Amino acid sequence: MLEVYEADQPETCLCGHYPIIELCVLLNRRNGARATVGNCCVKKFVGLPSDKIFQGIKRVRKDISQSLNAEAIQHAHERRWINEWEKDFYFSVMRKRRLTLKQRAKKLEINDRVLQRMKKQ
Repeated sequence: MLEVYEADQPETCLCGHYPIIELCVLLNRRNGARATVGNCCVKKFVGLPSDKIFQGIKRVRKDISQSLNAEAIQHAHERRWINEWEKDFYFSVMRKRRLTLKQRAKKLEINDRVLQRMKKQ
């Protein structure tokens, strides 16, 4: 999977399903072709956890102070949106109810960065 994002306008999946907002770009390693498909097709046919990534993103989009889930954090790290230290930091604070002011500020910064990167560029 090359990319996971939320589209600004509804798009159509390769299977013909419309409208879809949660999109995944897949790469065929044999011929280099790219395909943009909906979240449901990715989960159904490829078995990638795109639905969980989108769940975490939706939760944080509703309330920026909420925590991303492990799948969204891992996705952000694999895409180099966050570095190793930020990933480890996030995993260490994601279930805590009380954070220091510095911890909260860093978590909010990471949340904002991931939300921005999830939008179609």
